[in-house]
Amino acid sequence: MKATVHIMLKNGVLDPQGEAVRHALGALGFDSVQGVRQGKVIELDLDEGATEADVTAMCEKLLANTVIESYSVEMG
Repeated sequence: MKATVHIMLKNGVLDPQGEAVRHALGALGFDSVQGVRQGKVIELDLDEGATEADVTAMCEKLLANTVIESYSVEMG
């Protein structure tokens, strides 16, 4: 079983990496980009029987900094 966790900075939290990407895209001539938010994706290979609640606990305890990041979990 696989789980995919998408982690993004919450709205209102400064994203210096995203801003660096936006600036670099502008320097390359991509002037239509007004903003970039950068996040991360974590893929987990899980034993059968693992639940979304298990993955949520992993996110809360380790994978995401819930003070400044939000996350979503996809099981499949």
